Amino acid sequence: MFLGIRELLHAKFRYILIGVIMVLVAGLIFIISGLAKGLSYDNASSIITMDADYLAIEEGVENQLTQSSLSESAVNEITASEGVQKAVPLAVQMGAFSETGNDKKIDATLFMTDMNSMLVPQLSEGEMPENSNEVLVDDQLKNEGISIGDTITFKGSKQEYTVTGFAENQRYSHTSVVYAENKTGHFNAVAIKGNANKKLEQHYDVLTKDEILAALPSYSQEQASLNMMIIFLYVIAAFVLAVFFYVITLQKKAQFGVLKALGAKTSYLMRNLLVQVIILSVICIGAAAAMTFGVGKLLPEAMPFVLSSDLMLLSAALLLAVSVIGSLVSLSQVVKVDPKEAIEGAE
Repeated sequence: MFLGIRELLHAKFRYILIGVIMVLVAGLIFIISGLAKGLSYDNASSIITMDADYLAIEEGVENQLTQSSLSESAVNEITASEGVQKAVPLAVQMGAFSETGNDKKIDATLFMTDMNSMLVPQLSEGEMPENSNEVLVDDQLKNEGISIGDTITFKGSKQEYTVTGFAENQRYSHTSVVYAENKTGHFNAVAIKGNANKKLEQHYDVLTKDEILAALPSYSQEQASLNMMIIFLYVIAAFVLAVFFYVITLQKKAQFGVLKALGAKTSYLMRNLLVQVIILSVICIGAAAAMTFGVGKLLPEAMPFVLSSDLMLLSAALLLAVSVIGSLVSLSQVVKVDPKEAIEGAE
């Protein structure tokens, strides 16, 4: 370990160069991961954060929430099913609304449900609706000029709603969600807490939130494209480190030979090489994380960018693992070094 740290301090310029490359690659991975999660939340945060285990919808609609239609009797049947602890009907209507006195149309999705149920998110500002003419809206609508106390009207309806509060991260299909009391008697799904039994699954499609997300238009395609980019960046990081440490190890072949001739064990030399990789990786990943948080602060609010501590830690752990795996090629060279040949070759 001492030998590895001493070499890092001695050959600063050499390791700074590879460190800069690692910081840039790691930073790019963090930024794209944040964009991937941001797009995921922008597309479906209302489903991701929903306090439900399953959603029961009509059979044969290919998991499309908005294509499902359930009668009141179907809702009652699902609610009374064995294993269902809580059940709340939900109606989803995509459209656009305008603020009273303003002709500007704002795309939104109306979630109509019991406003005292588990499906209604926590407030971030304002008050919860107290009657059927009041609504809770996604806080991104503030960027559209919507404020508490404003009245809005959905296209094709004369019903006016008063905005009483905002909730964070409530998006569906890249539009803001508006929560209102369901007065229509029409339902698209029933959100379930508990377990779905086989009898229920024979009459309805009982889906997890992940299955609902996968059926959202463009959701899977967006995430697949970004995740593929992230995977390639991990491969690039492993390849760069593998090549760098392989070349460095070849250059130090004579030194390894001398150390072995003096009695240094192969395991000792291998540990020192791994220590170098881990120390360099930890420093570079930390620098990349700090850089990413800085970039995140500079990005415009309208850009979907979410970088949670859990995601950052997972990405950092994967990068560290990739770095260690990339260095394994170099370890094989340390094992193969013959003291006599290395010394003679240096001469």
